[in-house]
Amino acid sequence: MIAFCLNSLIREYGWQFFRRIALPHPLKTASALTSSGRLDFSRGLTHVPSANPLTALEGPRSIVGVGFCLKPMNPPCPSRRPNHDCLFLETLLASNPADVPPACQHCAIRDLGIMTAKTGAAFYIMTSARDILMDVFVPALEDGTFSSGVFLLCRYSLRPFSVGLLAAGMRGLLLPFETGDCRDYATWLLADRGIKEEQTEVPRPAHTAIRALLENPAGVPPRPAQFERRGSVLFSRSTP
Repeated sequence: MIAFCLNSLIREYGWQFFRRIALPHPLKTASALTSSGRLDFSRGLTHVPSANPLTALEGPRSIVGVGFCLKPMNPPCPSRRPNHDCLFLETLLASNPADVPPACQHCAIRDLGIMTAKTGAAFYIMTSARDILMDVFVPALEDGTFSSGVFLLCRYSLRPFSVGLLAAGMRGLLLPFETGDCRDYATWLLADRGIKEEQTEVPRPAHTAIRALLENPAGVPPRPAQFERRGSVLFSRSTP
């Protein structure tokens, strides 16, 4: 964690985090660093904070975030990578199954997005640390846009991500990818720049845990929904 912080100081994410979060909220940031240091990331899924586990999504104030590296490579994702785009979730969610491109048919992002849309929560394809800061953490801290979230990300990112989550005043469930994820700063930095030649996978226990949250959000029955994009985030809107 110390090495990540030192390396990040010379990059935009680091100084933007300092300017937008750490400088105006020093006590909250210090508490986030301390609390993150006590988290155990060895169990495959981690509740942040551990004392107040996320057991249900909270509608529009929740967000589900997945790494762009989940996008299929063979056949390739029609929206390409790395970006925040998803052709299926943005335009084909209510279309005929026969119109779904082959790459989307077995895509984990499509599967998770469909379930998310029914909960009223937002959906976000994560790219760089800087974008996550500006699209999720800053809006959560400054405007209360998000209060909780479920995030799938590489193992190397778990602790730094938990600091941002806690500093932004959010609760979350963090789940690591099973294969193809970043395990050190060098590979993480390449992926942060959009250079990622591996496709990651969601482990079965993580998929089961996410499905349990998404299929029964706070006891509310699922409802048909679609997404509308605002900036880089897909927000759920009820269908007529």
